This record gives sequence, C-alpha cells and structure tokens, in this order.
Amino acid sequence: MILLLTGSLDGTSDLLVRRLGKDIFRFNYDLFKDYELAFTPDAWSLKNPAGLSISSDTVTAAFWWKAFNYFLIDEDPFIVEEVKYVFRELYNWCRLQGLTKGNHHDFHNRLGKMNLLKIAAKYFPVPKTLATFRLGGVDDLSGSKIVAKSFSSGLTVTNRALMTTEVDSARLDPNFPWFLQELIESSADVTVFVCGEKLFAYERDRSSLKGLDWRAEQLFNPDIKEWARVGLRPEQESAVRAFCKAIDVDWGRIDFMRSGDTFIFLEFNANGQWVFLDYSDEDHLVQSVCNYLMPHQALQSSTGR
Repeated sequence: MILLLTGSLDGTSDLLVRRLGKDIFRFNYDLFKDYELAFTPDAWSLKNPAGLSISSDTVTAAFWWKAFNYFLIDEDPFIVEEVKYVFRELYNWCRLQGLTKGNHHDFHNRLGKMNLLKIAAKYFPVPKTLATFRLGGVDDLSGSKIVAKSFSSGLTVTNRALMTTEVDSARLDPNFPWFLQELIESSADVTVFVCGEKLFAYERDRSSLKGLDWRAEQLFNPDIKEWARVGLRPEQESAVRAFCKAIDVDWGRIDFMRSGDTFIFLEFNANGQWVFLDYSDEDHLVQSVCNYLMPHQALQSSTGR
C-alpha cells in the first residue's frame, strides 16, 4: 500500500486516490488529529477515521506531495513543529527502507537552483543568471534585457507571488534580494515531465501571452488543453536523461524555452505539478504516474496476470 503524505484540499491527491483506491492511504497533514498513529523505533501504524489502516508491515511506497503547503490553523507553534517532525520521521523511515518515490520534499534546499543551473549547463544552453545582495555583479548583465524571478516561490505578507517580470537594472532596489536572469526571446515554453523511465514533453505557444510568465495566465480548466504533446529529438532525450542521472532523479519537471530548434534550460522543479499537462489522461500520463508509484501493478497489467 502507498503512503501518500499530503493535505486535505489537494486535487492531485484526490486524483491519485480515485485511481488507486484501496492501494493508497492518504495522510493529511492539516487533519492530523483525525488519525490514530503509533510510531516506535521498530514499527508504526496509522488508522484514518474510516477505519482504513497502513503500517510498517504493509507499506510498499511513500510519496510526499506538498504536505507542508498546508497550515495547522490556530495551533500553537510548538504543536505545529512537533507534527511536522513526526511527518518527516515517517517519510524518512520509508526512505531508509528504500520505499520513497519521487523526490525528497527538501530537495531544492539541499541542492538549489544555481547549482542545478551549473549542472544543466553541461547538457543544455542556460541563460545568464545572477543572485545578488546590494546589486553585486549586476553590471555583468548590462546590455541584456533581464527578468526578476523568485527562488522560493514564496508569498508576501499580502499573499502575492513574484512571477517572471522584466525589470530595469538601473531601477532595482539594492535592499531587495534579487534573482535575475537574461530575458530569453522564445516562441514557446516547453516542459518535460520525468516519470520513472518515461518522458512526457509538452509545448505551450507564447504568441497569445499578455505577460512573460505562463503561470500567471494558466486557465486550470480540464476542458481546455493548453499544452500540446511534442516529441524529443534523440539528442534532446539523451540530454534530459543525462541531466537526470547527474542529479540522481527519476521524477520531476524540467522547464525550457524554445528558441528556434534549441531548448534553453530554465529550471528543474523537483515536485512540480503535472496533472495540468494531461487532464483527460489521453497521453496516459496519469496512468504512468500510478504505475510509477505501484510498479508491480504495471507489471501485472502488461503481462495479463
């Protein structure tokens, strides 16, 4: 049985539960009080309000999906940290048994976007990029159009996010921590979703965008297909696979911008959304995720057993 560590209002988790049914146990961080947990150094067990259970004897895989994106409303900060600690302990118990799928929830804190860019440059063209305090090094970007981005994708106190935005280097506030990149002129955004041995490449035309960042204009409508499936040339597929091997992942989303026939690397998202690429599963993306989480199920399906 798969242990899904997530939150209660997550559509991706809803989809996985519908698909996998009795083969998945959903542990919602924000509803921790609804679960009965017994965890010792030797074993653990979990039971949900419906009486369904999972344990160290029955777990076959663990998948962390944005559990800490949720909040424990009106809880004392001490309790919040205690619950978070238990969630991490449970996930790491599974990791030590070789049962985790996908990437560690702390992946980017351990590696980071700048280091990923350095590794990616061995396989793809990458844009000039600068992280700066007090505008140190900003002159190296002079002569280029530049954009400001966010390292963390965090929100401000007014619940706003910094999307990719073109900026004037001469007007930047030196008291702000900037993540800057040269602006890439591109006809399309390309993203490659990595799911085990499978690669799903999609393209989104940029001609109708009002701004620079497609995320700000995403429709989230399952009846409208904004991304078109595209093929990868052999050298592109080889580069993607080599990059994944270099950072030791078999899951995640790699974002590029197309410039002519060239894919320019932007970033690797270790736990990025993927359902929006194939809402209806016409490309079998969702089924491939289920097979990835339960490889024995895929084997039985392919052999007819």
